[in-house]
Amino acid sequence: MRRLKIAVVCKEGTANAHYRALVPADELVRRGHTTLRGSSDGSFARRVLTTQPSWDVTLMQQMTGEVDLQAARRLRQLGIAVVWDTDDDIRAIPRSSPAYRRMGGRRGIKQAYARTLEIARTAHLMTTPSDHLAAMYREEGVEHVAVIENNLARDAIRHAGRRRHPGTVIGCLAALEHERDLKRLKIGRTLERILATHEGVSVLAIGCDLGIDDPRYRWRTDLSLDEVQRALLQVDVGIAPLVDGVMTRGRSNVKLKEYAASGAMWLASPLGAYRGMGEVEGGLLVEDGGWERTLSEMITDHERRTRLMARARDWVAGETIAQAGQIWERQLRAAVERARSQAGVTVAGAR
Repeated sequence: MRRLKIAVVCKEGTANAHYRALVPADELVRRGHTTLRGSSDGSFARRVLTTQPSWDVTLMQQMTGEVDLQAARRLRQLGIAVVWDTDDDIRAIPRSSPAYRRMGGRRGIKQAYARTLEIARTAHLMTTPSDHLAAMYREEGVEHVAVIENNLARDAIRHAGRRRHPGTVIGCLAALEHERDLKRLKIGRTLERILATHEGVSVLAIGCDLGIDDPRYRWRTDLSLDEVQRALLQVDVGIAPLVDGVMTRGRSNVKLKEYAASGAMWLASPLGAYRGMGEVEGGLLVEDGGWERTLSEMITDHERRTRLMARARDWVAGETIAQAGQIWERQLRAAVERARSQAGVTVAGAR
């Protein structure tokens, strides 16, 4: 099979870029393809518009600017495949999120969404980890959409590096857009009561501050992805609370994979991508109002907690990019073939 030359452009340093572009790109290199990285500051798009690109396919992760749309159109004219990826419904960005202001508020988000539709329709393939987002874009006229889950990097399974520690550590990994979920479900107050009731329990929050006034509460923010993974090695029970809403329906289940990769069991709301998961994957689903009771049970039932932690480790072993790399490879090859056939070019060796 012909090896592909793949251009990758994304906003590096974000979880979106990590799981949807950089991890797949690294795996494709392992499979013999070559990649080149493009900057999200507009320089990559300008290069496309002012030079003669020589690669086979461009993977654009959540690039939504006007110049990105222009670049996608030119690539299509040249017969170079465009694969556009998104893992967020930007229409549902809450006002509390820094992204809301950064994108220009309600009007800016509306304009950005209109551009995402144009880019997705221009692309030879749209990829997303969410069935909900896939259905939404198909309804908007995007013809070729592939659902590919978020998968961990090969080196992200780090539970072998756990160290024994006293007591039970509850972890809450939540970006700022989850602040509304945590407040509505009163997770901070719930965990305050847990700390007051159970000796030897501590809470580690990464991202959102739960506002707990207790010496056994720690809050960490502004961590790199590698630092997050190392911090999670301390966690025994990871929580993923959600409230129903448009943003929730587009979420992936990668947070549960991150907890499992650290060796922790997990508790999650039965919503979005978490629906249907459970003990086989190393965790439990928790209805609204059941968080305090379920956490208490996991703290006191050491045997069950240990069993779920073991199941989480078994499950996550099959959730790395090593298993999903062939899916990305197959989808990118199909996009290249589609692009070149539409441009009247035969894809040598692609069949």
